[in-house]
Amino acid sequence: MVNNNNHSILKIDTHKIIATLPIMPYQTIVCMGAEEGLFPILFGKYVFDGKVIAYEKSKSNIDKTKKMLKKINLGNVTLKEFTKELKIPIASVDGAFISNWNLYNDTLEIFTLALKKNSWLTILINSNDKSQSIPKSKISKSKK
Repeated sequence: MVNNNNHSILKIDTHKIIATLPIMPYQTIVCMGAEEGLFPILFGKYVFDGKVIAYEKSKSNIDKTKKMLKKINLGNVTLKEFTKELKIPIASVDGAFISNWNLYNDTLEIFTLALKKNSWLTILINSNDKSQSIPKSKISKSKK
């Protein structure tokens, strides 16, 4: 069951998301918000020889996703529990995807430091929820 913060996550057209991302089969992707496996599995299948590192705050979602990954034998996805001491090596990531801005907005600076040159960052927000808007100052501050 998906938590209330992301109750609309099941309404997302994942094919449309993949079509809009500059994702390539060899890339290393960091995914904040494993949910119940939706995005890590989607990205894991797409990057093929690449890898996906997914962070999640909910232990229950981590367990569910691990079971699904084992069931479909997808070995290029690593799941980690989100902590405030999140460490991602600098310039080690080709793309980053944040599925829940409200839960992970304090990690933007870590993500932008982890991105390689010419990489991408995608933040999934609900455009109807004004509390999820991303201040321009926060993005530009992280990229300096």
